[in-house]
Amino acid sequence: MSATPPLPPPERAWQPFDTRRWDEGCARHLLRRMGFTATPAATTQALREGPAMTVRRAFSAVRPMPMPDKLADLAEDSDKNREKLKTLTPEERREFVQELRRKSEAAMRDYNVEWLEFARRPEMSAQEKLVLFLQDIFVVNNEKIRRTETLFDYQALIRSHLDKDYTSLVRAVMKHPAMVEFLDLGQNRKGKPNENFARELFELFCLGEGNYTEADVKEAARAMTGVTLRRGTFLVDPNQHDAGEKVIFGQKGSFNPDTLVELTMRQPAASAYAPQELIKFYLVAEGLPRAYAQAFGRVWKQSGHRIAELPRILFNSEIFYHPAFRGKLIKSPIAYYLGLCQDLGVDVVPYPAPVVNALRGMGQPFFNPPNVRGWIYGRNWISSTTLAARRAVARGLFAPVNEERLNADEQAALKEARAAGRGNYVVTPDRLEYLAKNRTDAEIVVHLCNYFLPAPVSPEFRKVLEEHLKPDQNRVRSIQEAVVAILQAPLYQLS
Repeated sequence: MSATPPLPPPERAWQPFDTRRWDEGCARHLLRRMGFTATPAATTQALREGPAMTVRRAFSAVRPMPMPDKLADLAEDSDKNREKLKTLTPEERREFVQELRRKSEAAMRDYNVEWLEFARRPEMSAQEKLVLFLQDIFVVNNEKIRRTETLFDYQALIRSHLDKDYTSLVRAVMKHPAMVEFLDLGQNRKGKPNENFARELFELFCLGEGNYTEADVKEAARAMTGVTLRRGTFLVDPNQHDAGEKVIFGQKGSFNPDTLVELTMRQPAASAYAPQELIKFYLVAEGLPRAYAQAFGRVWKQSGHRIAELPRILFNSEIFYHPAFRGKLIKSPIAYYLGLCQDLGVDVVPYPAPVVNALRGMGQPFFNPPNVRGWIYGRNWISSTTLAARRAVARGLFAPVNEERLNADEQAALKEARAAGRGNYVVTPDRLEYLAKNRTDAEIVVHLCNYFLPAPVSPEFRKVLEEHLKPDQNRVRSIQEAVVAILQAPLYQLS
């Protein structure tokens, strides 16, 4: 067995991939990392087009997500609800707020389902995976915000900036009500600066640890004083803003929120920060030595820090296709679930309970990372509990829906989804009959492994699969068991 070749040096790592080496393995690697899976049809198309065209097509245009109906109703009533609150007694107000919270929680569950179905669509997958990446940098969470329409608008803001530059996104995120509330920007007053946003701006949004001082944080917090929201609009109250001279990164000025962002993005570390986070999200969870991110950053800076250039540089680079990174990245729970849906050709179940419970059990509840640092990727996704949850999710996609046990809302959601052409929620036995009738056991095992798995399997694993195909059992049933075994196997957890 040949040894894995060494990595290219940093300055050569981000040069365009030599397409003379473009093959099926490269195409499948790109599709699984850029999106959630590599179906045979998508692989054939990518092979024909090559990496540059495949990446360009995946990010060709920013497409918005339609607002779910329950959420639209909630947003439409927001002004009326605010006016009604003014007329209520304290007791009535408490009850009304609790009712609004219940409606928001129900809307959040529907939003979860609708976003997954949106991201499951092959033409949306690369875009929405990039949105997930940015959400994990600019973290807010449902646990603190608790207004679903605000979170939906925040995600839409991120999505709308995919074709803009990173500085514009930082500035827009800073001014969004979700971020103002999440990092307590409204509590930042002249004489009593709150350092939360200033610290995260440097550490988690733009520069990374070790690239600022505590004095920089304190002075930056002064620059952010006076921030307030008036009917959802970001404003700086001149009576609460510290307009005095500050010294940040060795530069003097009467900085305000906008000029603070511009100053931060001019720091040398800013060009390498997002590339390093991108590397950890898409290539290798442990990251690469800093010299690689710095070299990436120099290329990215030439584009004016355009967000769309981040995936273009990565997915067309020499290092992205290096053998050291093939089939080694542990899928996040969301990536695992959406990959299952795409691999099996099933729609997302249109009522929330199964989906919400599945993501929670696997360790990634929608829009609810544990803290301001967001999700920690890699091996942190896997434990005995979360692995058991993944196995249950995979097996559940072969179990018929017992519609008689659904409540009225769930039955209505099922009917509406079917009317919209989304009615395939499980893998039915008839879909496996072709294999049962037309392939030998060995051919079935080879086909299933090639279809589902990102790397070749051992002879021992193939033997285990063939044991699922015992002739004394129902052949379709035994093929189903073999598929489930693959979907529950360690190798399927990787991309």
